[in-house]
Amino acid sequence: MYSPWTGERWIFRPASGWLRIRRNEDLISLVLCVAVVFVGIMLIVQMLDQYGRAKTMAGWPTALGRVLSSGIEPVASGGELRWRPAVRYMYEVGEQTVISTGLSLAAARDDYGEAQAREMALPYPPNTTVVVFYNPEHISDAVLDHSLPRFAWLSLFAGLILVSAGGARMLIAYRVFWR
Repeated sequence: MYSPWTGERWIFRPASGWLRIRRNEDLISLVLCVAVVFVGIMLIVQMLDQYGRAKTMAGWPTALGRVLSSGIEPVASGGELRWRPAVRYMYEVGEQTVISTGLSLAAARDDYGEAQAREMALPYPPNTTVVVFYNPEHISDAVLDHSLPRFAWLSLFAGLILVSAGGARMLIAYRVFWR
């Protein structure tokens, strides 16, 4: 970068002596690039974990169940009132009757606005028949929707962008820094 006020300044310029005093600012920039790449990798790992869980749930056995109740429940989230869909259903595995509330991968963990939570619970009115995907190892662990949460793809794309940008900047830094 060059401007009349700062004079000539190069990011990741070679050191000017034994103590490498001028590299301090360059090192901070390099650490920030590593942090950006790390955050991107964490987002990609999160998406791959969600994908693996959704794929596993798709392979679970199914049973027909009956919705007992459907609605929304309030959740306190950072001093703000948010909502979560609450669907209770009953299904039978062998001779055992199980009551569960698992809706999807995201619904158990996330909270929504009131209208969005009602929209998620709307397809499951009481006394309707539903297909339940249940874990054969723990039959009370069940979901009605095994699809990937909508934020998973956002995590993948944001992670790829961060890794690409941080990696490109580190590559440029490495080439200039170690001349």
